[in-house]
Amino acid sequence: MNPAGTWRRAAAAVMPAAVPVLMVPVFRYTVRRFGKRRGYQAGLGAYWALCWSAALAVAGRRRLVDLWQAPGTAPQGRVLLWSVLLVPPAGAIATELVPNAKKAGPTAVLAAVGIGVTNALAEEALWRGVPLAVFPGRTVLGWLWPSLGFTAWHLVPLSVRPHPRGRWPVLLGAVLIGSGYGWVAQRSGSLLAVSIAHAATDSCGVRAARSAWLPQAAG
Repeated sequence: MNPAGTWRRAAAAVMPAAVPVLMVPVFRYTVRRFGKRRGYQAGLGAYWALCWSAALAVAGRRRLVDLWQAPGTAPQGRVLLWSVLLVPPAGAIATELVPNAKKAGPTAVLAAVGIGVTNALAEEALWRGVPLAVFPGRTVLGWLWPSLGFTAWHLVPLSVRPHPRGRWPVLLGAVLIGSGYGWVAQRSGSLLAVSIAHAATDSCGVRAARSAWLPQAAG
């Protein structure tokens, strides 16, 4: 038995439950220490650090780098794969970017891109990269269970800073990304396409960038 492999499998198996549970006291502390707006920012920063540190520890740097390579052969069902990839960014463009970009302004658009790419890459490393590295081809441990944890995690920042459109649209988007992109990653063996699509989706959050991140927005 390989002790390192056993540890990695155990860590990857508990990660979907552990991450949301661990982040609850982190967000409570940062909000209490820095206030709602800066506490929200600090909480997300801690979450991104956790994503990368856990992914590197469990999957390993070399394996993570390999996962961002394009798949050697195109997986079957490419039409379905691309449909799954494009639904979240299309929805984000229609509901967030188009209605809010003009009012938010160009600075908010640029900030949204930076925040969106940062968040998407960190989340893909943890929520899709770790399961793909440790449980390739596994339906429950490699796809469904991480998707559930990814959706549950979104309740943590929502408890600190509610979304203008309410909780359920955010959770629906998390379900689509978690389950859909988890399936695509397992099917293709790569994080490249899901990372691009996820970054495009998160980069549409111009309203959140303006209200939660830009200096002139009081929070």
